[in-house]
Amino acid sequence: MIDHVSIATHDLPRAVEFYTACLEPLGYSVQHQDDKQAIFGADGHWAFAIYPAQGDAPLVGQRGHIAIKSPSQLATHAFHANAMAQGAASLRTPGLRPDVNERYFGTMITDPDQHTIEVVHWLD
Repeated sequence: MIDHVSIATHDLPRAVEFYTACLEPLGYSVQHQDDKQAIFGADGHWAFAIYPAQGDAPLVGQRGHIAIKSPSQLATHAFHANAMAQGAASLRTPGLRPDVNERYFGTMITDPDQHTIEVVHWLD
């Protein structure tokens, strides 16, 4: 249903470095970048954009988060490890969450701009 999503950052170079490291194990990379944006995805599909924030307004709202699809449990673990190495805060370590769904395997972090990012792999 959703084609793409965008978030703001107070430090575009830092955000690009963070997401490049974190999204690589999931198979996503920068598809387009210039001084005003960086857009991640795979195979030419632009799915996740980062833009410089304008002004000092808050970047995040309550209860909002972005969930990114992971190809495997191993990739989910790698995302979490890379996020921790890049200075993220862990909200949920990688693992099964039968309270959500018996097929759900995921993790959740807060990025350096305080965006909540979930990574989920659905078991077969």
